[in-house]
Amino acid sequence: MKIKVFCLIIFYMSVTCVSSVAQAYLTVKDYQLLKMDIASTKPFESFSKISTSCSNDYLLKELTKASMTAGLLWGRHALGIYTSHYGYSKYGELTSSLAYSVKLGAKIALGIRFHYIFQHVDHYESQHSVTFDFSMYAQVSRKLSFAIELYNPARLKYGLTGNTVIPMRFTVATLYEYGEKLLFSVKIFKELPGMFDVSAMCCYHPRDVVYLSAVLSLHYVECGVMIRCRQLYFSAQIKCNYNLGFVPEAGILYQLPRKLKVGN
Repeated sequence: MKIKVFCLIIFYMSVTCVSSVAQAYLTVKDYQLLKMDIASTKPFESFSKISTSCSNDYLLKELTKASMTAGLLWGRHALGIYTSHYGYSKYGELTSSLAYSVKLGAKIALGIRFHYIFQHVDHYESQHSVTFDFSMYAQVSRKLSFAIELYNPARLKYGLTGNTVIPMRFTVATLYEYGEKLLFSVKIFKELPGMFDVSAMCCYHPRDVVYLSAVLSLHYVECGVMIRCRQLYFSAQIKCNYNLGFVPEAGILYQLPRKLKVGN
């Protein structure tokens, strides 16, 4: 609970410190890229932003995740800062990440993201770990693009010198824009060792202030909505895992002024 309150306070302070007004709003592609959360896609987003969110796995308070993200764009470059906590006071995992990505020409971007992982359990020694992920995003044509991300390619271990390897994760996603209001995507995800998943997503922007999304996966279905009020975006989504149950999530995003993005 304290972490959620802290995230909301920091988010409010960040919003109130910005007085300029942006001149345009997020596109349906921005909405999709936000949900993908791959570092190399960030230079292709339209605006800098800060956001906070909270989700609850299977309606259990012990499986709560609170997170806060800041993404800044300048020219061909993007910087991202991310922190989240999963669990509750007696056990959990705190992850802090720093990401950098750069656009190479007009159609390709590369990104790298470093992660610090702190795991804590009552009556046991805490564990500190570090890892990173590498990603690439390419705009194949005006409508078609794809992204690739590899998490922990060096097979680093929990506790730095421990015996357990942090799982390696491989993600491939393709996006197809059908006009300015509709976008389709397919994502393939594999964790080694662990889960394999294929999911299809549709994002729709029917009105200036409304964004809708739906996901069909091998393991779950999900639907979401985002509502814009000036530079604030309020989002809510519900995921239903076929075997384990429901995962509700709510979030707030603030779109920073366009002037923070300079150059091409």
